[in-house]
Amino acid sequence: MRSPTLAMLPRPSADKQGWPWTEESPQLPEVTPNGQPWPKISIVTPVYNQEGFIEETIRSVLLQGYPNYEHLIINDGSTDGTLTVIEKYLPWVKCVTQKNAGQSAALNKGFKLAEGELIGWQNSDDFYGPDNFKEGALAALKYPDYEVYNGTARGFWGTDSRPPWLFDVCEEFSQTSFLDRMCVMNQSMLFRRAVFERGVFVRDDLHYAMDGEYFWRLSLEGFRYKLVPSMIGYYRQHGAAKSTNFTVRGDLESYAILRDLCRDKRLDPALRRQVRSKMRLNLLRSFRKARRTVLKKLVPELIMPI
Repeated sequence: MRSPTLAMLPRPSADKQGWPWTEESPQLPEVTPNGQPWPKISIVTPVYNQEGFIEETIRSVLLQGYPNYEHLIINDGSTDGTLTVIEKYLPWVKCVTQKNAGQSAALNKGFKLAEGELIGWQNSDDFYGPDNFKEGALAALKYPDYEVYNGTARGFWGTDSRPPWLFDVCEEFSQTSFLDRMCVMNQSMLFRRAVFERGVFVRDDLHYAMDGEYFWRLSLEGFRYKLVPSMIGYYRQHGAAKSTNFTVRGDLESYAILRDLCRDKRLDPALRRQVRSKMRLNLLRSFRKARRTVLKKLVPELIMPI
């Protein structure tokens, strides 16, 4: 499907200005500058009760001016007005509704349904910048030996997606860097179809740290990352976001990922020792915050040998 124009989409309310409300990316020609067909891009968006943000996500996909896309929205049993918002855009998106099974399960359903040569994952409260698809597709054609293309991720609070940013991440992926910080983020990332054809999906049992675990696993499986700075995605921090609200489960998931890395023989021994050091730091952080449930589970694991 070709991207619709701004004039074809529902008119936003008067208070919505700029990208992707009153601005659009230029419509691209049917073929790339060197005459190749544009690769099909599929975007998967899992959503649960995001009526206040999902429209911005949808419009940032539709207004890319891209000749060959699909947007798969997996509605994970929303009970608010999310579906009402999505229904306005049904001529240009595909929506699948399921009983609530969690973000990871919804993502995997979308990945399995996606038909694109390049597949993206955009959360229902985040959105793409203009020309994102064009830049990602051109990079994939130029660098065919890579499987993951990551760009620039900019964080903001609430509804004001203007600088100064909470963070502005644009880095080459390396295991050492990723151990220290989230140097790549799904908000500005495309995967080659080969990733999913090899059966590498997000873990259904993770609720908070599924992205970090997935990016580690892609690297350990031998998939290569290519930095494309001109691919820009926006990460929204807000009061209802999972990353804003602490739970013991979130702490334990992050710790479990480190534990598994610590024991993974595919990882360089020196880096595995660094992982063990980070596990200790996480334990001290939990101790300072009096998270007793976390302490009881983590202390025995730190005694175990690598």
